[in-house]
Amino acid sequence: MNTRQAITETAQTHQKLLYASFNQDSSCFAVGYETGFQVFNTDPMDPKVKREFGESGGIGMVKMLYRTNYLALVGGGKNPRFPMNKVIIWDDLKTKDALNLNFFSPVLNVFLSRTKIVAVLNNKIYVHGFGSPPKSISNYETCDNPLGIAALSPGAYQDQATTSQILAFPARAEGHIQLVDISSAGKERNLVSIIKAHKSKIRCLALNKSGSMIASASDTGTIIRVFSTQTCTLLFEFRRGLDRAVVYSMEFSPNGSKLAVLSDKQTLHVYNISGSQQQQNKHHMFKNLPVPLKPTYFNSTWSFCSIHLKDNGEGFSTDKGVLGWSGENAIIILWMRGKWEKYSIMERHSDDPSKKFEIIKEGWRSLSEDA
Repeated sequence: MNTRQAITETAQTHQKLLYASFNQDSSCFAVGYETGFQVFNTDPMDPKVKREFGESGGIGMVKMLYRTNYLALVGGGKNPRFPMNKVIIWDDLKTKDALNLNFFSPVLNVFLSRTKIVAVLNNKIYVHGFGSPPKSISNYETCDNPLGIAALSPGAYQDQATTSQILAFPARAEGHIQLVDISSAGKERNLVSIIKAHKSKIRCLALNKSGSMIASASDTGTIIRVFSTQTCTLLFEFRRGLDRAVVYSMEFSPNGSKLAVLSDKQTLHVYNISGSQQQQNKHHMFKNLPVPLKPTYFNSTWSFCSIHLKDNGEGFSTDKGVLGWSGENAIIILWMRGKWEKYSIMERHSDDPSKKFEIIKEGWRSLSEDA
């Protein structure tokens, strides 16, 4: 039974987009649809690869390995190209599958590194070596995880064997995060950590590029927490809003100094992580009230800049998006309706510290123009 449904439909080509994802450094992104997949350069957006498999060519998931010719594919849509319980490692140089992994239930998420293939199922995560044949390295039990929530730090591309590579996923206890170092050194030390992050289920996770910090959001979606992966201590707690929200995507900037958060409230929030710039984050005007009179809400730290992404009559209000960065002050959103948008963080002249920065939409393009 096919459980991966098409998310939206573009008006121009009637192509149903099933998936969109950035590669490890956000320099490229890939999209899957009912008849194949495409790869684009991120900024400027430029089509690089297009593979058509015909009417029975649905690609429900596509993940790139940096800018190499290897991609992980999982079938999806009305007529999947591959079984949904199978991960295909596609060699685009040879335009055929190079490796494949079979599981007993649908694959909900996949991550690639130079040495590892990570497959996320509903209750389990499998780690295999990136070789022929792929050898099983380890597996981990999780709570029910129907959205395939997990995160993998890229590690050092040229020498991952001696660099920590953190895999994060919902632990068996609700609201907890399990961290595992799946690098060779981490495997030898058997490093596993548990973070008590939230009271409700984990909804979204993001690791910075070095794997030293992890950001988390729960089903409630009002609070974003950032933890150290080395000590599991809470580093930052940010407020996204007061109303319950679904956090679709979170992503650290390339050097880890900022965190972008996108939710179903159609708002994009950006928080400063850098020690020297944390004062730019906003606080409530009543923060300095005497402690006995002060609700916890007044202690909240808010984003230093944000933007409301208004409904433009294209079904925007229910659309999902994926975040990536093309620089320390440039954010890319891939909308599942088939649209690429670029937003820039700009400093403006203002005596009001709360209005010193703003997010400006710099450009957009429809993916269907290149379909």
